[in-house]
Amino acid sequence: MIEDEKQGGRGIKWLIVAIPVWLALSGGVGLWLHFRQEEKNRQKQEHAYRKDIDAKSLADDFAKVVDLLGPRHETSDAARQSLQRMASMIEGAMGLNNIGYEVTRAAGRDGRDISAPLLMADVLRRKTEREIWLIVPYDSPPQLSRGQSSASAVAVSLAVAQSLVGRPIDHNIRFLFVPAAFAEEREKRDTAAQVNRLIAAQGKPKLVLVLGGMLHSGQLTIVARDAGAPAVREMQDLVSIAEDASLCLQDDDAFSSLLAEMNLPAVWIGTQPQEPMTAEQEDSMPVGNNGMTRSASELVALLLRLADDSQKK
Repeated sequence: MIEDEKQGGRGIKWLIVAIPVWLALSGGVGLWLHFRQEEKNRQKQEHAYRKDIDAKSLADDFAKVVDLLGPRHETSDAARQSLQRMASMIEGAMGLNNIGYEVTRAAGRDGRDISAPLLMADVLRRKTEREIWLIVPYDSPPQLSRGQSSASAVAVSLAVAQSLVGRPIDHNIRFLFVPAAFAEEREKRDTAAQVNRLIAAQGKPKLVLVLGGMLHSGQLTIVARDAGAPAVREMQDLVSIAEDASLCLQDDDAFSSLLAEMNLPAVWIGTQPQEPMTAEQEDSMPVGNNGMTRSASELVALLLRLADDSQKK
């Protein structure tokens, strides 16, 4: 009898210990399964939808930036407000209620009555090896009255982002919109250093493309310090490649150079005029839809070549 009571006491003690442990384990497993399913649903991009490059939508976005916002920089109150409105436009267009990306903010140009963040979104919503980064400046040079060149880059990037939704790629593509590619030297360097930190946090990139103007009708051009780099050679049948070439002053070759100086595999990509023209001439030139639409389609093909191992030549 005494032995039975001892065994019964041990059994009760065992249950007292085992039941909470079982509850904790089952609860932990349940939470793990819940969050795992949430992550799967997030990566499925259920709120996002793919849309092929559309000339009308692209032209509308370009017109909104140039005609409604105008110049976007920090040298006047109106331009500072436009820079902030540009950030809000990008965040809204890329976000869950429109194209469907998750957009994250990083501190950008804060101060002097301005708040213009860096905005990041990625196609796969997960980290991969050797990611491709598309850096899109959304400010404009202070000396220009319209800022057409960088406006075309923003409009093209939005069309490209929508075309890439849900693509089955091997290497993630990240969009990073930056507010100070045309700012004063110190501000530009500070922004470049921040971009470098954001990229480093995701691992060594395969290629960093700084998006320049898309106003001209010619083939996309890549300007690289090393035209023989493997990632650049992958694209040689899709773009024109120049090594250490000089660019128009209004394009952001200086920003891509700053990133290259930080040992990033950074290149400039955009379209160039057939004949030399000044920044002011380019800023006032009439812009047609066909050139930007073709450039956007070429950029999609280029990014897929870089991101999808099955498309390697």
